[in-house]
Amino acid sequence: MTRSREGERPNPEPREGSLLWWARVPTPEQNYLQAVLEGYDDLGYCQTFGSRAGKGGSGESASLVRLTSSVDAEARMRALLEALSREIHLELPGSAPSFDASEQPEP
Repeated sequence: MTRSREGERPNPEPREGSLLWWARVPTPEQNYLQAVLEGYDDLGYCQTFGSRAGKGGSGESASLVRLTSSVDAEARMRALLEALSREIHLELPGSAPSFDASEQPEP
């Protein structure tokens, strides 16, 4: 599990028996990310927080996504996200964003 500085929440962060993974994905690739995730049975699901991300590391428009998985799927999810980071430039921040983890995406 990723370590964070004191006062910051880890990424992924445990919450109510699940793991919440936070990632920035280039906005044109967010649908691809969701499709890939849906291709794995019971691995997890994705919610997009579009207005929260800003720019990715390469300067392109990025979307903040919250991926929810079971604790048992941590290794599988980590492997998938590492592969996607090379393929579509998905970024996993070292800590969770500063807003409340229970916040829901805007409609």
